[in-house]
Amino acid sequence: MKNTELLIKPVSYDCNLECGYCFYKGTEKLYPGGSHRMDEAVLERVISRAFDYSDGGVAAFSWQGGEPLLAGADFYGKVFALQKKLGGAGRRVANSIQTNGALLDEGILGLIKEYNVFAGLSIDGNEAMHNRYRNRSFGAAMEAAGKLKARGIDFNVLTVINDFNAGRAEALYNFYREKGFEYVQFIPCFELGPAGRPALFSVKPSEYGKFLCSFFDLWHNGGNPEFGVRFFDNVLEALFGAEPGYCGFKDSCRDYLVVEYNGDVYPCDFFVRKEWKLGNIMENTLSELYERQLAGFSRLKSLVSPACASCEWFSICKGGCPKYRETAGGRYDAPDYFCEAYKKFFGYAAKRLKGMIRLRSGQ
Repeated sequence: MKNTELLIKPVSYDCNLECGYCFYKGTEKLYPGGSHRMDEAVLERVISRAFDYSDGGVAAFSWQGGEPLLAGADFYGKVFALQKKLGGAGRRVANSIQTNGALLDEGILGLIKEYNVFAGLSIDGNEAMHNRYRNRSFGAAMEAAGKLKARGIDFNVLTVINDFNAGRAEALYNFYREKGFEYVQFIPCFELGPAGRPALFSVKPSEYGKFLCSFFDLWHNGGNPEFGVRFFDNVLEALFGAEPGYCGFKDSCRDYLVVEYNGDVYPCDFFVRKEWKLGNIMENTLSELYERQLAGFSRLKSLVSPACASCEWFSICKGGCPKYRETAGGRYDAPDYFCEAYKKFFGYAAKRLKGMIRLRSGQ
């Protein structure tokens, strides 16, 4: 029995918005021109390969983009019909979808509700924060949140922490509380600009570290926070001795595979690049593709710098994410770009986080 998770891009990098910090735009070099839509033959092969590989375990399908809702309600109707047809009774299936919410119509909502799809909604904070880089889409995002709540659909909020909202931790915290969001996820924004220097929208490590500490002070609430924050949960997991949910804090990069609209497979959505292509779902089994991932890409995580290996916090971050190592130092054995932020936060919050563990375990 094996579990498998596929991050599927049914429309590749196509999107209805033009977010200023979007790193998916670089995929255009691989798949230039026109629109990109996954056809039914590729879709069916993706689902059948996942079921063949999982062999009774959980087959998890994460629908992302670009903007995956551009594929339309008819496409997702086919997804669930094929999962029922190919999976049979008793098949363990999980679906999630990450969206900006602007295309969340009644057809999509009905399918998400019927098939218990977990939704991730991209919201960068209040109107000023959100609209800074997300093309004035705040109204559409909040309307989508209202629709999901009205239907009783579970969703989390994904927030990109950039140069603008990083200095507004209290305003962001109050926004989450005011809107009643129950679970949020932070993604620190860092990309290189044309000159090889950090793009202006990138958050500096010092700013991100300060943001995490400031937000934690508000969130902690005497050990009884009012909503969940994935990053804090991940650190709690590591301190407890469990494997963190965030792949960047794991021993190796092996959690999932990325499937492009035409069936091309890559080891990570940060590494959809020609040199890292593993194969194609129409030609290769998932066993073959996972073996190729393990033989090459997964080893990048073990290339840690001596400074990381001797760090008191290495047991938590395991050297961080290869993407942030590469862009920070041009090498996979360089420290993570956000190393300074992590060390600042771990030193600042570890004692209170350990107290939360003791409180929850009744010690």
